Amino acid sequence: MTEQVDVSLNDRQAEEAADVGPLSYVAGITRQAGAMAWRERDGIKQIVIITSRRTGRWVFPKGGIDPGMTEAMTAANELYEEAGVIGVPDEHPIGTYRTAKIRPPLIWTVEIALYPVRITDVLDAWLESGQRERRFVTMDEAEHLLAEPEMAALARAFLESQSGLAVG
Repeated sequence: MTEQVDVSLNDRQAEEAADVGPLSYVAGITRQAGAMAWRERDGIKQIVIITSRRTGRWVFPKGGIDPGMTEAMTAANELYEEAGVIGVPDEHPIGTYRTAKIRPPLIWTVEIALYPVRITDVLDAWLESGQRERRFVTMDEAEHLLAEPEMAALARAFLESQSGLAVG
């Protein structure tokens, strides 16, 4: 008997899954940590988004929890490796969102804890600079670019909770 696994696909993922044929669903949920890095420029909050290596869609830096590191430390490390941005992470996530990871013939659910990271430095060259594009965008721009609506909703809620700055 085949076990039913709750894997919700967005339109892009459903199209990708249809293109590759039958997939085997992996039970359980994989936990990752992501970084919603932000800074203030001229009274407007900006956030960092990057392209994913495989599909080129706009996302927040994220990755598997590194052994011996907290989720917050992992988020800051992924931000450094994937976006060339250094910052101080909050120890508490602003929330979580779920997505499906498709690597034919497998598909599974990933839950990402999203940590706010206050930017302290930006590198001109970094580990994955040849593999990804990085942008500093306003919240309004991010809502149009981010691949998952849940990412934008979490980011907006956090930024609006920070007093004194326009979200834009």
